[in-house]
Amino acid sequence: MDLQLELVPFHYYNTLGFDVELIDYIDHVDDSIVLEKIKPLYKGGGRPPADPRTYFRMHYLYFTMPEITSFRQLCNQLINPKNQAWRNFIGTPNIKDVPVHSSLSHFRKYVTPELFYEILFDLLGQALKLDDFLQPTLSGIDSRPVYAHVNGYKRKRCNCENKETCDCEKTFSDPDAKVGVQRNKANQNKFFIGYRKHSIVCPTPTGPVVLLSIILPPDTADIDVLLPLVEKLNQIGDIKVDYLAADLGYFSADDQVETLLEHDVAVVTDFKKNTVIPETCSPDGKPECEEGHALIWDGFDRETHTSWFNGDESKCMSCPLQASCDKQFGFSFEENPFFYGPVPQSTELQGRMLRYRKQVELAFAHESNQLDSVLRHKKVPVKTTKRVQSFFIMRDTFRLIERIIKHLRVTVLPEDHVEKIKELQMQQVEQVALPLAV
Repeated sequence: MDLQLELVPFHYYNTLGFDVELIDYIDHVDDSIVLEKIKPLYKGGGRPPADPRTYFRMHYLYFTMPEITSFRQLCNQLINPKNQAWRNFIGTPNIKDVPVHSSLSHFRKYVTPELFYEILFDLLGQALKLDDFLQPTLSGIDSRPVYAHVNGYKRKRCNCENKETCDCEKTFSDPDAKVGVQRNKANQNKFFIGYRKHSIVCPTPTGPVVLLSIILPPDTADIDVLLPLVEKLNQIGDIKVDYLAADLGYFSADDQVETLLEHDVAVVTDFKKNTVIPETCSPDGKPECEEGHALIWDGFDRETHTSWFNGDESKCMSCPLQASCDKQFGFSFEENPFFYGPVPQSTELQGRMLRYRKQVELAFAHESNQLDSVLRHKKVPVKTTKRVQSFFIMRDTFRLIERIIKHLRVTVLPEDHVEKIKELQMQQVEQVALPLAV
């Protein structure tokens, strides 16, 4: 058997089953950061531990292969003799070395969300080196519900003899899950049990991709998440977000001032109907001169935090105040950040930024549909906030890897890259099918 394998050409591609996704991952994704961050967690002595990249790549198969519906099924597939390519990919060619499904749970349990963040940020650093891929100047922020893996109503899960009279709190089977309210949409219940995922999303040529996410209880107000997300964003390193498009859930004057002054990130939102509009602005929030003529935005000075506007020359010609008017107006951002910010209300620039949020919502819908296609339902398969957080950091990481590979195929790899590998596969099939000489 060994002799036959040596006579077969294209051995490198054959070891990975001519699977283009696996081949491109091995060739173009550097996951050595996984070994660097996780190996110190192993204690010395005893049986040599498995390479943490094995567990990491097993999760990559789980999240990217639609035929895998559970971690238990993934391990069953890996010990199937016909799936040698998958075993070679995760680094365990021998069936006896394939980890059991419970070890995947231990892996996610003992590797903290902070370490998973560091792995994600390292891969984001690799993505930044690609030409015309990440475009973080304008990013978006949004949230979506995460349905917990619970069954039934709350009940007491204590060890008290009489649970009807004890003071113990009722909980779901997931102790951290809570009841939340979601937007009214077709074919959806108003209430759900679980968490809420808050994410910063960055545009790419192939659609938005998540930079980072935070999992919080569903009753947490969006505005309470804005500053923690921006602070976490600063940990990525070379990524610089100048503008963050958000909905009215993140509408807060104090937080918008702090994000700009402390973190140099301008939060762009619309304004609420009950917002007090300054006397110098029209009902739609656009600044006006003393005669009531709309002003033209001329830019924002980030050193003095002043938004500058010019008069409309077509209106100034007939204005009675033409002689005494400077035709240039400056408004302080700190006095009213909603109307005098880096992106004033009702400007064309603001309109384009808020329209970008539609793409962010589509990206969230796509993620929700993928979760549904993998699990056959929309419940996350892990429990407690820490584990759910790790689960979704890994989900964001593997979506980023998929986008990196897709971008490389368009910009770096030959146009017939995929077709060439398929052609090599067909050549191998033909050679193996040849009758052996007697």
